[in-house]
Amino acid sequence: GTFDALLGRGGPVARAHSIRELGEHCGLPTGIPPNATATSLRNGMTLRGNFLLDTIAPGDILANMANQPAAVRGRPNLLPDGRMGKFGWKADVPTIVEFMGDAFRNEMGLTNPVQPRDEISGCGANQHGPELDALPLQASAMFLHTLNPPAPPPACLASPGAAFFQSTRCATCHTPALPGPGARVPVNLYSDLLLHEMGAGLADQVQQGSALGSEWRTMPLWGASQRGKFLHDGRALTLPSAIAAHGGQAQSARDAFL
Repeated sequence: GTFDALLGRGGPVARAHSIRELGEHCGLPTGIPPNATATSLRNGMTLRGNFLLDTIAPGDILANMANQPAAVRGRPNLLPDGRMGKFGWKADVPTIVEFMGDAFRNEMGLTNPVQPRDEISGCGANQHGPELDALPLQASAMFLHTLNPPAPPPACLASPGAAFFQSTRCATCHTPALPGPGARVPVNLYSDLLLHEMGAGLADQVQQGSALGSEWRTMPLWGASQRGKFLHDGRALTLPSAIAAHGGQAQSARDAFL
């Protein structure tokens, strides 16, 4: 009845490789640990626009949430320290630098000031403190600043597809724009950055922060034309099939689309 991330026992991230490919043999396990009873594949998401998400104020996210109908209103993933998560499939990371710190540790095994402890203990891990200092995290975040997606041109926003997107109420959760930095330049993310209950069909039983197994952050839709797989586990190869898998609070919009 409770979620155990198997911290220190092979979880929560299962690595397909270890440093044995480099000639070391430390007996590090790879793959899903045998004591796991729930697993969730994660589709890599685009990095374009992530820096812009860091500029959206929590107050603007909450103001947009208040305007959503009660039946489909999302909720923020509030972390134990009170901050609001914005990044990741379940919005469990609050800032771009922390997002990069998680990625360095989880995906490459490189400890850093954000994540100073590795998730494994073999091969001398955690003996020499963080393997990176703050500079690579800050430099990576600034690099992402150069990968902003293009804003939709007026012809796109005036197209029949845009009108259909509104009439099916997809735009209720995939909010076309939220206020951004500086002179309140809009960020055209097509997301409310909130958690929504998406039904049993998309539930993965994995909890992250306050997000439950059936709750997911509304995926930003910028750059959708550059993707070949959709949904958190990549099960959908087309946008219509991804929409058809929506349930829970998105059921009415899904039905209207079909």
